[in-house]
Amino acid sequence: MIIPLEEAKKLLKVKDDSQNYELQMKLEALEIMIRNKTNNKFLDIRVRVNTNLVFNIGNTITGANFKTLGFREGNTIDIDDSIQNNGVHEVIEVSETYIKVKGEIQEEGSNCLITKVIYPSDIKLGVIKLLQYDNKMTDKIGIKQETIARVSTTYFDMGNNESVEGYPSALLKFLDKYKKLRWS
Repeated sequence: MIIPLEEAKKLLKVKDDSQNYELQMKLEALEIMIRNKTNNKFLDIRVRVNTNLVFNIGNTITGANFKTLGFREGNTIDIDDSIQNNGVHEVIEVSETYIKVKGEIQEEGSNCLITKVIYPSDIKLGVIKLLQYDNKMTDKIGIKQETIARVSTTYFDMGNNESVEGYPSALLKFLDKYKKLRWS
């Protein structure tokens, strides 16, 4: 997770828990969008395990000394080469014998790769700006131009090249330096 839910709520000054689900979905969607747009998984290859692991009921993964390898509670991990459990998961508990993740995993045993994910500060700041944009502009979607007396307001035209993924392209410039080539 680029930004934990509680931190996002604090930054956006959201006190109502009824918006937790929607905000959590936005955070997850932004993470996927950023990883896809940049073709970058933001992997910290210094904290990695590549061995035969067992994915168990109860969201635990066994087969390595995760604590010694550098995994910690609150980390985001990327699972690759698994049969059923590829993707990004949040670590909620770590010990010498297992790692427990938030969310559901499928029971399996496979030789796979688990790597810690670490996002730079400017990626976190960019996500905050995108969330703030969402909060500020939700009631203004669809307004192209507004004139009241001598005051005129024109918003981004979200239908042409000024828009990326529903955001003004200028807000996504922070991703440019993290883009990696994608080979077909």
